[in-house]
Amino acid sequence: MDFYAVFDQVVVLLQHRGRASYRALKVQFQLDDNQFAALKEELIEVQQLAVEQDSRMLVWTGGPAASSPLATAPISAQNAAPRT
Repeated sequence: MDFYAVFDQVVVLLQHRGRASYRALKVQFQLDDNQFAALKEELIEVQQLAVEQDSRMLVWTGGPAASSPLATAPISAQNAAPRT
């Protein structure tokens, strides 16, 4: 599966659940250590959407709504001018 497809799914999971263990994420998305390290880096350092807790889980911080690619799609669709 594409890295950013997994990233987007993890963002949704963290938004809904609030937190997830590293082990559960690796199992759910079949990630090896290198893929998981890239995912953590993207979530924590690059996008700043999550923080690490106890060196074993990610906790959603909510980050700016504009940082989430999923958050912008529904907004732009709602603001589109109606066709007449």
